[in-house]
Amino acid sequence: MEMEFSKRSALKLSSLTLAVAAATLTSVSAFADATPDCNAGTDATALECGVNSTATGVDALAVGTDSAATGNSTTAVGGESVATGPGATAIGWQAVTAGNRSTALGHQTSAIGIQSVAVGEDASATGNGAIAIGGNNDVNNDGTLDEDGVGSNANGNDAVAIGAGASAQGNSTTAVGGESVATGPGATAIGWQSGANAERAQAFGHLAQANGERSTAVGEAAIAGGSNDTVAIGNQANAGMNSATAVGGQANAAGLGSTSVGWQSAATGERAQAFGHLATAQGERSLAIGENADAQSGFATAIGNESIANGVDALAVGDAANATGPSTTAVGGESVATGPGATAIGWQSSANAERAQAFGHLAQANGVRSTAVGEAAMAGGSNDTVAIGNQANAGMNSATAVGGQANAAGLGSTSVGWQSEATGERAQAFGHLASATGLRSTAVGEAASAESDNAVAIGNNSVASGLDGVAIGGDRSGVRQTTASGTSSTAVGAQAQATQAGASAIGWQSTASAERAQAFGHLASATGVRSTAVGEAAMAQGAGSIALGNQSTASGSNGIAIGNGASAANDDQIVLGSTGQLQASTASQSGTTSIVTADANGTLGTSSIDSFASARQFNDLRSQYNRQEDRLDEAEDGIAMALSMETPVIPSGKKYAMTIGTGYYNSSTAISASFAGRVSDSVTISTGAGFGTDTGKVGARGGVTFAW
Repeated sequence: MEMEFSKRSALKLSSLTLAVAAATLTSVSAFADATPDCNAGTDATALECGVNSTATGVDALAVGTDSAATGNSTTAVGGESVATGPGATAIGWQAVTAGNRSTALGHQTSAIGIQSVAVGEDASATGNGAIAIGGNNDVNNDGTLDEDGVGSNANGNDAVAIGAGASAQGNSTTAVGGESVATGPGATAIGWQSGANAERAQAFGHLAQANGERSTAVGEAAIAGGSNDTVAIGNQANAGMNSATAVGGQANAAGLGSTSVGWQSAATGERAQAFGHLATAQGERSLAIGENADAQSGFATAIGNESIANGVDALAVGDAANATGPSTTAVGGESVATGPGATAIGWQSSANAERAQAFGHLAQANGVRSTAVGEAAMAGGSNDTVAIGNQANAGMNSATAVGGQANAAGLGSTSVGWQSEATGERAQAFGHLASATGLRSTAVGEAASAESDNAVAIGNNSVASGLDGVAIGGDRSGVRQTTASGTSSTAVGAQAQATQAGASAIGWQSTASAERAQAFGHLASATGVRSTAVGEAAMAQGAGSIALGNQSTASGSNGIAIGNGASAANDDQIVLGSTGQLQASTASQSGTTSIVTADANGTLGTSSIDSFASARQFNDLRSQYNRQEDRLDEAEDGIAMALSMETPVIPSGKKYAMTIGTGYYNSSTAISASFAGRVSDSVTISTGAGFGTDTGKVGARGGVTFAW
């Protein structure tokens, strides 16, 4: 179609030229040779006009000094113009046509090929069917078009060069624009100083350059480099390596197979991908998506405006997310993961140490291997902390906080429950509002409180505030708490209270309110120093007093009340039962051993009967006890002997073996010797004897072993 158009254009130009020449000949006198105006040529139809003009051939026309038209239907118009070949036309000073039906129009134009066309100063069409249009154009091969340019050069079949200095070198090449260059089959360069410098390369735009095979450059100064398949689209876009793609103003795809899309985006690593305004993918196979996103290391991924992934396999997703370190992950706006293997997921979440993990809005994990899960959860310390729950806080090494606003502030502490608190070193708090503030303290239960070192509070609202105090029991009333407030005190039971050093209160609402006082039982009360109350509602009120029995009372110093309802109101008084009493007793008694009795009222008395029978019975009992002790010693020696006896193992090829051993059990020691002999291949016998070193007893053993 293009060739047909070119030929048709050439014919139209030739017809126009002939018409102009004919009009000139009819209106202006022409001078041929020295005498006549025009002469007939070698044929009657030929015409030559001008000094030394020559027209040779049927219908040949030569006009101008030294012009020559050689061949049928040839036309040469202009000084020194030459038209050679049937149907050739040369118009212009020194215009030359040398091919059949070729056309040259313009000063020093040249159409050498068959059916070629050259239009413009110094235009030259040297190939068959070539067309050169424009000053200083050169068409050298068949089917070539050059139009509207100055100094352009088209060299190749179907090549097109348009523009001053344009050059199309190669078959089917196209160069459009001043000084544009298309080199290589099928190359296209459009734009001033554009260049398509390889096979099928395409360059579109002012200064655009496509240098690799099948490369494409679109935009002012766009460059598609590499050896093949690169694409650069945009002002100053640059695709520098094979298969690279750069799209956007000043986009730069410098890595092999890289892709850069967006203004000033850059993909510099091999197969790196950058998408977004100022996005940068620097590492091998890295990916950056978003305005100013930056994937700096191999296999790193940054997705989101201002996101940064700096580390091998790092992942940053979210506006201003930052993953710094190998295998780090930051997901969420302004999230930060710093340190190898760190993970931060959530808005402004932060994992700031090796393998730290933070999950949740504002969550922070600052220690090595620390974990924070929940909104504003904080896992501090240098290592191994865990904070799980809204605003949970694990502040020291190895601390664990689980629950909303749980706080584990002590080294190695544990706090589990809403607003639970473990602030002492290795303190443990379990339960809603539970609090363990002392060193190694433990609080279990709602609002349980262990306030001193080594204190233990177990039960709702229980309180252990004394050093080494123990409070076990719940509280339903909300008025009275289970409390162990004294040093080394113990309170066990709902609402039990041990308030002084060494005090113990065990039982519901039991009370031990004096130093080392002991209260055991429901409502038992020991209020005197070193007093003891045992039984339901038993009361030991005096110093050193003892009340044993339900509702017994010892109110005097060193008083003793034994029995249900017994009451010892005086100092040093001993009472058995409910009413009897023994008054004025001393702490120490002397005299012969007697039998103590009590009457129906509980009053103690003594018997005048000699206690000889009792003494004899006691001696008999002692003898029996001693015999039992001896037997135990012998038994222990026997166990030691059994442990010492070991059956000898007869080595292969031997007939006899002997073993000496020793045994020990519960302070008893024994030694033994054992012997074994092989009777046949399948029968062995063994024997041994032992000696107990504590009792001197001797033991022996023997046996036969059959094998098959």
